[in-house]
Amino acid sequence: MEGRLDDRSAPIGWGSTDSGERSSRRWRRIDWILVAILTFVSALASFHDLGNRSAPQTFWKPGVAGDGFTVDFGETRSVGRLNLYEGPGATGNSKVEYSLDGLNWQTYAEIEHKVSRAFTWKSEDKLVEARYMRYTATRVGFRMYEAAFFSPDGKTPIPIASVTDNEKKGTLTEGSGALAFDEQSEAPYRPDYRNSMYFDEIYHGRTAYEFIEKMEPYENTHPPLGKVILSLGVELFGMTPYGWRFMAAVGGTLMVPVFYMAARGMFKRTRYAFMATLLLMFEGFHLVHSRMANVDIFGVTFTILMYYFMYLYGETKWRNGGFGKSFLYLGLSGFFFGCAASVKWNYLYGGAGLAILFFWYLYRRAKEARENGDNGYLKRVVLTIMACLVLYIAVPVGTYVASYTQFLQSTKADDSIKDLWQYQKNMYDYHKGVKEKHPYSSKWYTWPLMLRPVWYYGGKDLAQGDAQSIAAIGNPLVWWGGLAALLASWFLGAIRRSRIVLVTAVMYLSFYVPWMVSPRSITFLYHYFPMVPLLILSIVWILRFAEQESPRVGKALSALTLTGAAVLFVWFYPIYTGLTISREWMNFGIRWLDSWGF
Repeated sequence: MEGRLDDRSAPIGWGSTDSGERSSRRWRRIDWILVAILTFVSALASFHDLGNRSAPQTFWKPGVAGDGFTVDFGETRSVGRLNLYEGPGATGNSKVEYSLDGLNWQTYAEIEHKVSRAFTWKSEDKLVEARYMRYTATRVGFRMYEAAFFSPDGKTPIPIASVTDNEKKGTLTEGSGALAFDEQSEAPYRPDYRNSMYFDEIYHGRTAYEFIEKMEPYENTHPPLGKVILSLGVELFGMTPYGWRFMAAVGGTLMVPVFYMAARGMFKRTRYAFMATLLLMFEGFHLVHSRMANVDIFGVTFTILMYYFMYLYGETKWRNGGFGKSFLYLGLSGFFFGCAASVKWNYLYGGAGLAILFFWYLYRRAKEARENGDNGYLKRVVLTIMACLVLYIAVPVGTYVASYTQFLQSTKADDSIKDLWQYQKNMYDYHKGVKEKHPYSSKWYTWPLMLRPVWYYGGKDLAQGDAQSIAAIGNPLVWWGGLAALLASWFLGAIRRSRIVLVTAVMYLSFYVPWMVSPRSITFLYHYFPMVPLLILSIVWILRFAEQESPRVGKALSALTLTGAAVLFVWFYPIYTGLTISREWMNFGIRWLDSWGF
C-alpha cells in the first residue's frame, strides 16, 4: 500500500530521523529554508535580463490616407537604417521618401504595417544620402510610437533638427509627427527580445495593455484571466518589455513553492519535495515560459494546485472531523480548476481527471465505512455530491464568468454577461477552424519525445557566425527520462497500489488523451506543458522506489539524475534565455535532432 511506502525511511533525509515526523505533511524549519532558497534562485533566473524597463510611450496616429510629416536633419546625412516601433492596431501601409533639397523625392521604403509587429521594432535598411525624410500614411490603422534613423556606422539615432506635419490631417488623427521622435533614447539600433515582443506576446501582452486602456481587445481566442494577470505587470511598470513580462516571471517563480508544497504533501518527505522542485527548476519549459508574456505559466500552476487539493481530499478520512475538512480541499480544487479553465480551454481537460479521482475516493470512503461499521456513509455521500454541484460547477463557472469583467469593459460593443455564450461559440469555431500551416506545429504523438520544439525567437543583425534563439524545448532528461519513469511507475504503482501514481496517471491521461481527438488540427509542443510536472513526480516516485529497494543503488541513481538534469539545464540555457552563442555550437551542440529547427 502507499501508506507503507510513505512511512519507510529513505537512506538520506533532512533533519530528524524520526519516521513519523518525516512522513508528515506538516512543514518543518528546513522546508521553509529550502523553499526560500529555491524560490529566490528561481526568481533570479526568471527576472535576470527579462527585458528593458523603458520603451516609447507617446505616439502619432494618422487619421486619413495622405497624413504624414517631413523630417529635417539640418544637413545632409548618410542614412542606412530606419527603425519603427508600432503599437496596437498595427495595420495599414505607409511610404517613406528621401530628398536632398526638399523638392525632388525618391522612395526609401514602402511599409506594410502588420498585427504581428505590435510593440516590436522593425528595421528598414537602405543606404542613401539625404537631408529630408518624408513619411506618408497610404492606408491608416496603425500607431507610430517612435521612429529613428541611423547612419551606416552609428549605433545612436541621427539627430533631428525639426519635424513638420503636412496639411492633410484627418479628424481621427492623434498626436503629431514630432511625437514619433520625442523618445530617441529608447530607439535601439538592433531589434531584440529585450526591446520588442516576440511570438504570442503580440497577442497576450498586447491584450493586457488593451484591457488597461479600455481598448477593443484584439485577441479573444482564449479566456481572459491570463491576460488580466499580465496586465498587473503593465500597471506596475508601464507598457515596457519588463512590464508585460513581469507577471509571467512572478507566476514562474510562484510555481516553485506551489510544486514543492504538492510534492511535499504527496511524498511526505522533505527530501523528495526538494528533488522534485530541483527538477522543475532544471526544466527548460518552466524557465522559457517564466520569461515571456505567455499565459501558460499561470494555467499550469493552477493545474498543479487543482489536482494536489483533490489528492488531499482523497487522503482525508471522514472520521474525527475529516468530513468537514474534506470540503475545504474540494472547494480549493474546484476554484483552481476554474482559474485554469479561465486561462485556456485545454486546461478544462483536467476536469475529467478530477471527476475520475473524486468518484474513486468516494469508493474508498465506502470501503472504509463498511470496514468501520459506519451507518452514516450514504448521508455523507449525498451531502458531498450536492456540495460538488456548487464546488465543481458553480464555483468554476463563477470564476470563469468573473474573468471576463475587464474584457467586457474594454469592448466597444454594448456587450454584457448575456453575450458570454456567443464568445465561447466564437472561440470554439476559431480553434476548430485553425487550418493554417505553421512551421513549428507538431502532432500530439510527437510531444513526449520532444521531436518538434517551437522556435519562439531568432536574433537578427548578429555578428557573422553568431546565433541567438529562444525555443520552447524541455530538458531532455526530464522529458525522455520522465516518460520512461511515467510508464515504469504505472506498472510498479499498480503492484504497490500507489495513490500517488494513481493521481499522476489519471491526470496525465486526462490532459493528454483529449488531444488525440481534438477538433483543432494545428497543435504545438507547448500544449504538453501541463503534463511536465507529472513527469517530474513520476521520476521522483521511481527514485524513491529505487532508494527503498536498494539504498546504495537508489542513492547513486538519484544523484546521477539530479546531476544530469543540472548539466543539461546549463547545456541548453542559451536557448532558454536568448543568449548569443556561436552558430557552430548551436548546430553541433544544441541541435541534437534535425527536427529541432533553431
